[in-house]
Amino acid sequence: MVSMIRTIRSRLLFQKPVRSFVTSRVRFTQDNKPSAGDDHFTTIDSSSEDERDQFYRYTWGSWLKNDKAEKDKRYTPFSVGGINEIVRQFRNQKDTVAPSSVVSIASLSEGKHHRIYLINMDDGKQYILRIPYPLDLSWEARRARMQSEVATMDFMRKKWGLLIPEVVSWHPTGDNPIEREFIMMEYIAPEGNRTMANLMSRWDPMAGSVASRAPVLRVVIDLMERILATRFNGYGSLYYTADVDSALQDKLPYDGEENPEFVDRWRLGPTVESCFWQNGIDHVGSTDRGPWYTPQDYLAAVARAHIMAYRTLLSDPMVGTSELGLYLPTWLDTYDKYAYIAPRLIPDVPADSDLLSPRLCHPDMDPTNILVDVGSLTGGGIENPYSSPYLLDWEGSSIKPYFLHGAPKFVNYNGYKIYKKEEVESYDLLPEQQRRQVDYMIAATANQFSFEFLVKHTFPTLINAFSPHVKALRDPYRVATASDYKYHPLEIVDLRDSLIKAQQAQLPELKDLDAKGVFTEQEIEQHDQITVEWDKIIQSSPFYSTKGWVPQDMYEQLVNSGELVKDAKGNYVRPGAD
Repeated sequence: MVSMIRTIRSRLLFQKPVRSFVTSRVRFTQDNKPSAGDDHFTTIDSSSEDERDQFYRYTWGSWLKNDKAEKDKRYTPFSVGGINEIVRQFRNQKDTVAPSSVVSIASLSEGKHHRIYLINMDDGKQYILRIPYPLDLSWEARRARMQSEVATMDFMRKKWGLLIPEVVSWHPTGDNPIEREFIMMEYIAPEGNRTMANLMSRWDPMAGSVASRAPVLRVVIDLMERILATRFNGYGSLYYTADVDSALQDKLPYDGEENPEFVDRWRLGPTVESCFWQNGIDHVGSTDRGPWYTPQDYLAAVARAHIMAYRTLLSDPMVGTSELGLYLPTWLDTYDKYAYIAPRLIPDVPADSDLLSPRLCHPDMDPTNILVDVGSLTGGGIENPYSSPYLLDWEGSSIKPYFLHGAPKFVNYNGYKIYKKEEVESYDLLPEQQRRQVDYMIAATANQFSFEFLVKHTFPTLINAFSPHVKALRDPYRVATASDYKYHPLEIVDLRDSLIKAQQAQLPELKDLDAKGVFTEQEIEQHDQITVEWDKIIQSSPFYSTKGWVPQDMYEQLVNSGELVKDAKGNYVRPGAD
């Protein structure tokens, strides 16, 4: 009889290897004043707009597929001269009499969704200018996301005292002196005895002991404690009152506010989660974005948004005849099943349970998004976290049922749990690559467990969101909101797999399903066959988990060494790949 460990080892290590990932790094300069030889800064009064072209272009990485198109989506030209007017406007509002001018602008970070610039003033002041990439979003989508983000930051700073860079000026459309939507905020720099650094510089998911990684987790938990403190009255996203429809302005976002300054300051409005603003349905009124007042309505709306997006895509003649068009009927069929099942994927608890309560969900609760004073950690223990944590980027924050939040991505682990290498039969005899996979699984298991341990002791009424049963209910939602047809049309296999597993687990919430939500034995057999094909595609696709994005230095090294070669379509693949 084959042992359970041998079976698990065969499935996970040989057939479906752990998908590798690359963590993007935030770059910080030691001296914020750019040198004359730095080609990533510009002065306010030298160089023409044409000469600054490279200054606006994305340079931190390359894509193996459609590289030019991806970089064009991240091209962020703006009127450099207009920054002086923006600064003059907000300083005049504060009755600042001392005149000041911008002397230089440095490119500080090229993130996933934004370009970050450092503004240097002649009086020594510094500001951060953040400009969103156009990507595939309409101007309406970008406007809503910025309106909600600024209001959410304001709410967390004023209501709960969270350390967030102060927004000094912002505009959600391009109708302003720099001719682009933007957020300008204070620059968080070392002052006095502070030693500010990105928290990711202190996080290695596999290094050291669990105890040595605990301070980073403690910082995240402390931030979550205030983010989750408010129980809202519905699901959606937070806005300033003036930015939501008049029909929503009479509805309080949460109960019990006693501060008269806050009572009419914020309101619930449409969600800004990315799955509700997909290409094809990214205009106001194109789909139901809430707010909603039951978890069932929210889950049903998620499914409808996807279905509408795929139907819109399929109606495009150019898409209909492409490889994606051939697979879109499968996407629609799968999301139709998900739409039927989704409202049932709710824990059987009272309606007022904390598990179902509307709580603010930060989508980027990651060490790369947090600045801390690294000079404050003394004992290295769980009760001595780094101090003064600043949570920087809040785009895409939404209010949704807590049981759907899940763990932050940097500790979220959905694979098989292994607590020590002794659990794996003949670990020392495994090939090196497979031992590394086991080591990763052990570390990932420990990190997830440590996070849940801290949740249990900090939020005792919320820990059931991490029970095996609730995780099984949440998993189809997790996959449904993450599936991306743009990178590979076979990615729908992951959602079908999640739905089939939920069916086979015989979850009590899914009992008595009719044919609309059930996969037949024939469909399951076909799914198993195509899963093998999908696993081979993943295994042969370099940088699959980053959707083909490669850090620029690594990209150049791989191309120069011949480990990546250009195919007939102009994309980069491994030598010998079809």
